[in-house]
Amino acid sequence: MSEKWWVKAGVIFVGGALGTALRVALLSLTGHEVIVLAAINLVGCLLLGLTSGIYGPRITLARLFLAVGGVAAFTSWSTLALQSLSLAGVLVAIMETFFGVIIAGLGHLAGWKIRGGDTR
Repeated sequence: MSEKWWVKAGVIFVGGALGTALRVALLSLTGHEVIVLAAINLVGCLLLGLTSGIYGPRITLARLFLAVGGVAAFTSWSTLALQSLSLAGVLVAIMETFFGVIIAGLGHLAGWKIRGGDTR
């Protein structure tokens, strides 16, 4: 990948701004932030897995925009950490992390199949 660092940074910044805006919009539409945030984080796991499977080891501007910028800003694992300050929150965090890893793995496998199942 021969793009200049500022092109990569700009792509990540734009993806991050859009991902954050989408998360904030979804959370402001509902009064159930914990449930909606869990859904956002799990959808983000799926999208990260798909991106990983589709692009494989290649780092492209599209991958930087989608994964490093967009999906990373769309999800909010730091908010999940704050929510886990209570016993109920700890249980939610454990379940969300457990299912997030599984969903990311399934997304990766699906993306790998979309890519054709090759290792390139």
